[in-house]
Amino acid sequence: MKTNLAENIRAFRKERGLTQEQLAEVFDVTVGAVHKWETGLSTPELPLILELADFFDITLDVLIGFDLKDNSMKETARRLRRLKDSHDPDGIQEAEKALKKFPHNFEIVRECAWIYASFGSFLKLNKKYLIRAKELYNQAIRLLPQNTDPNVNEAVLYGELAQIYDNMGDSKTALQMLKDHNAGGIFNTPIGMILARQKNQEDADTYLSYAMILAIGEISNLIIAKIYIYARENQFEEARALLEWGLQTNRALKKGSKPFFMDKISCLYLTCLSWVELKLKNKKKAVEYIQEAIRTAEEFDADPDYDCKNMRFCSLEQDCKMYENTGETAYTSIENCVKEIWDPEMDEFWKAQSK
Repeated sequence: MKTNLAENIRAFRKERGLTQEQLAEVFDVTVGAVHKWETGLSTPELPLILELADFFDITLDVLIGFDLKDNSMKETARRLRRLKDSHDPDGIQEAEKALKKFPHNFEIVRECAWIYASFGSFLKLNKKYLIRAKELYNQAIRLLPQNTDPNVNEAVLYGELAQIYDNMGDSKTALQMLKDHNAGGIFNTPIGMILARQKNQEDADTYLSYAMILAIGEISNLIIAKIYIYARENQFEEARALLEWGLQTNRALKKGSKPFFMDKISCLYLTCLSWVELKLKNKKKAVEYIQEAIRTAEEFDADPDYDCKNMRFCSLEQDCKMYENTGETAYTSIENCVKEIWDPEMDEFWKAQSK
């Protein structure tokens, strides 16, 4: 618990125009004693603190400088979260205090589990902290019916608990826990990582390949969504950089010269890049990008391939089709993209280039 007693004695003394010698004389102590009070080397006895408050004509809490914390459940949870994020060494002590006050509250127990897990895994593993984290996660799972956070469910908690088991060297338990709660492939990557460490290459590669397919789909959606935001804020340079990165990623995923499903996504990136250059008054570059989009679309539509096993870094024997809703063909996906942009200048530009 932190107070500002030393700083306040000094401040109130100066406010009244007193020297340390004069204050020492008032309370019949040595100058050295006053010096120690003001530097925090020693603290006056309680009766003397009361006399100091009376002398300065202030309340005791003002002299001490103690601010009463908001110890409500919500504020305690927020405070625990800040301590975890900052790796504050007071986190463990605060966690135990919170658990004594709110031992059966889901949010508090989960935040404390996080603190022990992060402190137990940060820089140097602390087995004692990780064991405590396991206990708290199991308690949080039992208290899950109290949860009101839509971003947290049973799978999330088991995923975090599995990480603790893995950090403690029990990869077998961690692996089974992740597999048991891998709805929608959310744990494909950590499962693949554990299997790869175990030198189970074939199974690891399958999980990691599916993880990559899901990640590529998420990245594609993310890029297009961010472009809409940048466009509304006139951040066209940022939009250009993001689209160029997306194009580079798609090209890196291509095994050879044969068209594949990411070329269809590249058509969208090229169309958006054309629009960006148009807004930046680089019409020549805008023409180059839209013509490249048209060529790419025509090549893909001549021999469409939606099989993910033909993607580089993806090791799947069985067919795995990529589905998206940008348009029936790559060419119509360009047309739909132009409509989504909703810019009269781009509409006219597209009509001129697509003849």
